Amino acid sequence: MYNNSQVLKDIAGSVPNHQPAWEDMISDLIVKGSSYSSQELRDSKPNGAVKTILANWEKHKGKSDVFIKANLVLQEPILSKYKESRKQSAKQYCEDFWQHLNRGIDKSKWSGSRIALPKPYFVSSETSQDMTYGESYFTILGLVASQKKQAAIDMVDNFAYLLEKYGLIPSQPRYYSLSSSQPPYFSLMVAVIVNKGWADWSDYALALRREYQFWMEGADVEAADGFAYRRVVKVKGYVLNRYWDDKSDKKHRILDHHSDLLAAAKKSGSSEQDIIEHLCSASESGWGSSSRWMSEPSDPSSIKAAHIIPIELNALLSHLEFALGRAFPAEKNQWSARVRERRSALNTLFWNGETYTDIDLDGMGRSDHLSAAMFYPLWIGAPGVKQVDRVLEILELNYLTKGGVVTSLADTGQEWDFPYVSPSIQWACLVGSHRCGNVGLANKIAQSFIRTCDVFFEKNKNFLRIYNSNFNQNIEDKSEQGYACSIGVYLACVEFLETGKIIG
Repeated sequence: MYNNSQVLKDIAGSVPNHQPAWEDMISDLIVKGSSYSSQELRDSKPNGAVKTILANWEKHKGKSDVFIKANLVLQEPILSKYKESRKQSAKQYCEDFWQHLNRGIDKSKWSGSRIALPKPYFVSSETSQDMTYGESYFTILGLVASQKKQAAIDMVDNFAYLLEKYGLIPSQPRYYSLSSSQPPYFSLMVAVIVNKGWADWSDYALALRREYQFWMEGADVEAADGFAYRRVVKVKGYVLNRYWDDKSDKKHRILDHHSDLLAAAKKSGSSEQDIIEHLCSASESGWGSSSRWMSEPSDPSSIKAAHIIPIELNALLSHLEFALGRAFPAEKNQWSARVRERRSALNTLFWNGETYTDIDLDGMGRSDHLSAAMFYPLWIGAPGVKQVDRVLEILELNYLTKGGVVTSLADTGQEWDFPYVSPSIQWACLVGSHRCGNVGLANKIAQSFIRTCDVFFEKNKNFLRIYNSNFNQNIEDKSEQGYACSIGVYLACVEFLETGKIIG
């Protein structure tokens, strides 16, 4: 049973009072320039009293490096300890690699940007400092496949802790990430351990409610079609959701990597603030660079992610509404009604007669840019009878390749377009096919992803975060080891083929 006593103990001072001023100082250091990377600075901690350091910064007029060396402590990089073994199979590599991804309880009082977690956790890759929300559901699948019961429960408990203490799950447990989240997989995480008999829905009732409140703030405002506030949008009588970031400003960390895009957009006459908002919204989605966010698929400066109402987000929120009905039995009828309403929207507003599409707030019509997000309603169990056969047909005939289910059919060179294969998409499509009764298609999807991973592993003794569906185009990458999301989905696919059972 989940024990939230740690949350109750810590809740009074959730965010340190000095945190906004500290983040402003770090942003100024990044803008001013130094020999240190922006990430090193954001993840640094104070070398002494924070008030003194902030006062020193107010008076500092010299070179940034001098100030940084005197006042900040940079995190030591995590070095790879993995030793390659030519005798390992890909599956054995995955099983053995968990030890390199495991991090212990954060015992020290970190006074920089890190949010200390109460239980051990697994990071996204061997040299990573943090776990990430959007990938951790798929990590948990692998932990369950590896029979690491307590590790899976600890991961869910850490996310519950973040929800109960801060009211959201940030993309990573850092104070500077508390203005946004990632796709709401928490209810699916809870479903995994509940379905295994390791927990009850009621154990996570408060955390589930907190996540819903985060995504639905503004839903009770009486407003006309097109009303958008934070993550809530109202369209044709429905309350739907989009991605957003509550601190979309010029100091946002997203601009550490997209200053060129911002400059290009400004030249085209786009509003600087609008572009920042769209970049931040795309970042919260976890899809990042994708033509689905663009007016012109091949032009990243035409990004409009904050104006897109995404299929997968609304499908995932329908599962959260289902989960709340389980966690609060006395409110079952209320939550069942919300599930029906959300799924009605998916099967009307998002349905173009052929498949599911995103909704474009500009004119509130359906987007012309299709993506593998269309398969998420299958996973969640949302489609009506007329939708199932058509979407499964599109999946098998158009999106499934020998190397896996591609993220889109648009060949733009962007990471979330053709010809790339994302582990998370493979699982969504596999489970969706199985749920809809097409076990043969589910088998094909599992086999294609396993084949892609095996072929790459045989040559490179490694896994990738995202794959090219053309085996021969996957580039050797020795810079990083053990991507947890890929390992998790790989092991879950192997278990499915061996047992016929779906984890979750």
